[in-house]
Amino acid sequence: MKKILFTIAAIIFIVFLLRFAIGGDEDTWICEKTPTSVGGSGAARWIKHGNPSYPSPVIPCSGTKPLGKTKEDCLAQGGVWEKQGPEPYETCDRKTIDRGNPCRDNNECEGWCQVDLTRDELNQGMRGELKTGKKIGQCSIWVVELGCFGMMEKGKVKVICID
Repeated sequence: MKKILFTIAAIIFIVFLLRFAIGGDEDTWICEKTPTSVGGSGAARWIKHGNPSYPSPVIPCSGTKPLGKTKEDCLAQGGVWEKQGPEPYETCDRKTIDRGNPCRDNNECEGWCQVDLTRDELNQGMRGELKTGKKIGQCSIWVVELGCFGMMEKGKVKVICID
């Protein structure tokens, strides 16, 4: 009898382990496009997957308007035209419409889904050794962000450095 109970408990433990360790994130927003071939409009919309603890992203999931390639286009979009990073030429940047909103993936933001990390966490991340329990980031202030920072990708924190 003890052997049967132990076997059942082991099976339940393995199922839960597989579900939560390998199963991935269940509480997020997914961009769903209804194909016109099945009678849909072809429009994309945010769909709840599980029970996200934050509201639907405010940007359209079909994508956002690209940054202006010329100074005139950039300024017409409300952007700033200036030298950014080590490149010798000027490019466009603008404030995001969703800055500060909670997120769990970059595709939920016009810019980046950033995570506040300590200096130690940034250093760990640059070495590929980051271990943090953070689950939610916030959308960046600017479309183009330079430097090293924490970002969320599919619910996991990573460190990225951009010149």
